[in-house]
Amino acid sequence: MSSLEEQLNRAVAELQLLEQLINETRTRLSTLQALAVEYEGALSFLEELSKNTSTMKILVPIGGGNYIHAEVVDGQKVEVSVGAGVIVTKTIQEGKEMIEKRKANIIQLIQSYEQRLEQFLRRENELRSIIGALSAQIREKEARGIRG
Repeated sequence: MSSLEEQLNRAVAELQLLEQLINETRTRLSTLQALAVEYEGALSFLEELSKNTSTMKILVPIGGGNYIHAEVVDGQKVEVSVGAGVIVTKTIQEGKEMIEKRKANIIQLIQSYEQRLEQFLRRENELRSIIGALSAQIREKEARGIRG
């Protein structure tokens, strides 16, 4: 196998690995973006809840696009997950602060993954150019009957 063919094989292998990384990064980004939207929805709901002084009728999602009717009878407290299946009772303001911190962390992660994705995409373009150039050189040598 010629040196050009070895270079081509290495570039193709790197490109395949990079394509997997790009797909994984896009999947993670999508998940993080959906989580940020969920946090924003929770913050909006808590804001509305804090403005309302009486009971509030709401629809509660139960999965699969299905809902049940419910009433919020205590609009001063919120149950907040602190991880590992543990839920604590907080005031609306404390709950909002916790959710805002989580959302800020998610946004930082999103920005980090977006930067990483940009780097991966730049390298992908470089590799495609390298692969194209190496393939052209190999075809040219083969056309001239020269083995490298």
